[in-house]
Amino acid sequence: MLRAGIIGFGKMGRIRAEVMQETGRAEVVCVYEPDPATDVPYPRVDTAEAVLEADLDAVFICTPNHLNRPLTIDGLRAGKHIFCE
Repeated sequence: MLRAGIIGFGKMGRIRAEVMQETGRAEVVCVYEPDPATDVPYPRVDTAEAVLEADLDAVFICTPNHLNRPLTIDGLRAGKHIFCE
């Protein structure tokens, strides 16, 4: 099973998590969401970097456009498969 992390748990991050849960092909190992008021029903980490450093196969980057490029590059450098919104 694919071990995945999500950076950004807004609408698209939630959709990605739901699909992983419904298909059973991946498990959400951790999520970074900067808004503390956002309900995250998965293990939550304190930084995007913590997701990239976690023992994962893939990272879903579901952030505003200005954050996508640096997070994608950092994720690739960390050896992760990256899906960037």
